[in-house]
Amino acid sequence: MMKMKKILGVLVLSITFLTLAACGGVESNTTDDGSKVYELNLNVSAAPTSPFNVNVAEPWAEYVEKETDGVVKVNVFPSAALGSLATSFDDVNAGVYEAGLVPPGLHVDTDLFPLTIADTPFLVNSPEVAQKVVTQFVDQFMKDSFVEGTFMGVSSTDSYQIYSTNPIQSVEDLNNQKLSDSVAARLELFKQLGAVPVSLDNTALYESLERGVVDSVAYTAVGANGYKLSEVAPYMTKVDLAVSVLPFFINTNFLDSLPEEIKQQFVDDFGPKYADLMTELYTSSAEEGIKIYEEAVKDKGGAVYEPTAEEMEEFKAPVKKQMENWVNEANKRGYNGQEMMDYFVELLESAGVQVPK
Repeated sequence: MMKMKKILGVLVLSITFLTLAACGGVESNTTDDGSKVYELNLNVSAAPTSPFNVNVAEPWAEYVEKETDGVVKVNVFPSAALGSLATSFDDVNAGVYEAGLVPPGLHVDTDLFPLTIADTPFLVNSPEVAQKVVTQFVDQFMKDSFVEGTFMGVSSTDSYQIYSTNPIQSVEDLNNQKLSDSVAARLELFKQLGAVPVSLDNTALYESLERGVVDSVAYTAVGANGYKLSEVAPYMTKVDLAVSVLPFFINTNFLDSLPEEIKQQFVDDFGPKYADLMTELYTSSAEEGIKIYEEAVKDKGGAVYEPTAEEMEEFKAPVKKQMENWVNEANKRGYNGQEMMDYFVELLESAGVQVPK
């Protein structure tokens, strides 16, 4: 029923575009030289004025249109207008929209499951590592995993930190704290550390902190400033908990409908370009985001705390067991979990990551 509502919503939007076209409000369905125009609807969860929309989605749309001489027209729909991230895998596969990000942690019961390996805390710690390591992992184990949607590239957010209403300087400070996230692997870590895990959508973080529904939340520095979490959570603990890996998918039928030369452009250039723009955004904005937050909470007595090496070891203590649990779950689903984990760890170590032992 939910999928049908979304499809109907897209049909309404399509009718609107056609109506505008009839009134001269949008471009016709051919280029100046008479070539057919292929319209690609890009679903973006971020707001229209967000750094993601301004620095990733819109520039990518312009780039694709320029490089295809207008043969592909990209319509950007911000604020998850065409569907939430929680249904993005099915939505892209069904053609509710042609392209968008699909977080594996929200689709554990699909063919994306192997990529949940990257949700394990304290493994993938930056967008650069995500783009390099996860791409190689997909090439090794998942080349033939996707049919209706085509994997085009991957990056990630900046690292998740802990934002709280009271200072958290050690694992002991997490005891009985109601701590929110949306990814199961991180929620399991919080539980093992003595916190009370609460699953919340990103859009509910501010209100939940303000009303005392939760005591603390895990989120990225870039995202936290966008939601103004400094107003309700004056303390940040810089643990570099994890990133949220963000694969970029395009509907396969749409991709196959394109002229062969342009289809190859998507595979060789446009898909990786989207990942490159994400990596650039989140890499350049992460440290600045922490500084902005720190300045915003200074007058409220708030602060940013960075745990010592010994304290970080306590935060990371459950990770080895979580890695073993992931292997066991992968085996149950018919994968060779240990082979996947061994290869993933090898890739991480080659990228300079110190994997918890």
